[in-house]
Amino acid sequence: MLLLIIIYIDISMAWLITPSLNNNGILSSHTSLNLAVQDKISGLGKGLGLQWDEDSSEKIKSSENNINGNNINDRGEKQGIPFIIQKIGRGTKSEIEEITDMCIDVFFNEEKKTDTNNGEVSSNKKKRVKPWKALQLAYLGNMQRGDILARNTFKPEQKVDLIVARRVYPVPHTAQIVDLIDDDTKNTQTSSNIISDKSRIYNIDQSKKIIYVTGEVIGYVEVMEKQFGLGGNFNNEKPKPIINNRKKKKKQSGEKPRPYLGNLSVVDYARKSGIGSELVSTCEEVVMSWNRGHKEIVLQVEDDNKSAIQFYKRRGYEFVYADPTCRRFDTSGFILKETRVTKYAMLKRLPVANRSKDEEASDIGQKLKGFFFAQ
Repeated sequence: MLLLIIIYIDISMAWLITPSLNNNGILSSHTSLNLAVQDKISGLGKGLGLQWDEDSSEKIKSSENNINGNNINDRGEKQGIPFIIQKIGRGTKSEIEEITDMCIDVFFNEEKKTDTNNGEVSSNKKKRVKPWKALQLAYLGNMQRGDILARNTFKPEQKVDLIVARRVYPVPHTAQIVDLIDDDTKNTQTSSNIISDKSRIYNIDQSKKIIYVTGEVIGYVEVMEKQFGLGGNFNNEKPKPIINNRKKKKKQSGEKPRPYLGNLSVVDYARKSGIGSELVSTCEEVVMSWNRGHKEIVLQVEDDNKSAIQFYKRRGYEFVYADPTCRRFDTSGFILKETRVTKYAMLKRLPVANRSKDEEASDIGQKLKGFFFAQ
C-alpha cells in the first residue's frame, strides 16, 4: 500500500511539472491554470474520472512553443496568443503587484526576454539576471508600486483606470470541470477564473465548445486625468490672470486635466497578437465613458522607440512637440542611473460624441453668430 502511494505521488509531481499542449492548443496538464483551479481539479478530478488530453507524441506541442505564441488552428495556421481585456479600475494590491512585475520585466529586464528562432524557444540561450541587475529591478518595481499605491491613497478624486490583458487557456473536458467548480460556491476565486462570455476572448475559434480560464497578465496600460500642457490652440480654455497675492502664490494655468495614456507594455512572446491595439482602444473607450467632455487623449513616447511611434501613428495619434528634457532609467551598468532622453508628445482627437453639453451649446452659439453677423 505504501509503495502504491509513493508511486502515485511521483506520477502526480511529474504531471504537474511537465505541462504540454496538443495540436489544438488544449492543456494536457493544468500547470498554467490558477492555483485555485489546480487545487480543486487535482484533488477531486481523479475521483470523477477526469482524463486530461493525452495525444500521441507526434501531435504533442511543448509548453515552450505555446509560450511563444504558436497557437495553431485546425488548418495549421498560426494565430496570436489568446487573451482577454479587463478593466480593473484602480486595481487591488495583488493586481498591482502582478502588473508591476510584468512592466519592469518588459521595460528593463533584457535578460528575461527569451531568445527565439522562428518562434521556438532556445532554452540553452536563456540568461540569468545578474545580482546587481536584480537589485536595480527590485528598486524600480518598488518605486512603481509605491507610485500607484500613493496615487490610490492620496488622490482618490483623480480619474484613473488600469487596464490589463490576461492570457487565456483552454481547458479540456470542460463540462466535468464546470460541474466540479460550481459545486463549491464558496470558492469565488476559482469561479472568477472561468470566462463565461467567449466573445470577449481574442484569437480563438469561437465555434469550438471549449471553456477557457484566465491566466497571467501579458499586457497593461493605464489612463488618467493629469495636467499636461500642449500650448497654442490645444488649450481647453483661455489662460486666467495670475493673482498677485502673497497668500496665493499658486499660478492658475486655466487648463483642464487631460486624459493621459501611459505605461503601455506587452510581454515579448505575446506581441503581434493584437494586444497593444486592444489596450489602446479600450483606453479611448474608457475616457469617453467618463463623460467629462474630453476632446483628445495624449501620451509620450521616446524618440528612439521607432516601432512605438509608428504604432501610435497607425492608430490616429499625431505629433505635437518634442521635449528634450525628459529622463529615463538606465540599467545597463553596475549602478542604476538616469539619462536624458527626448520624448515626443502625441495626441489623438476623440469623437465629437464625447463632448459635454456646455461645449456643444457653445459651438452652436458660435455657428449662429457666424451665420447672422459678418465676420
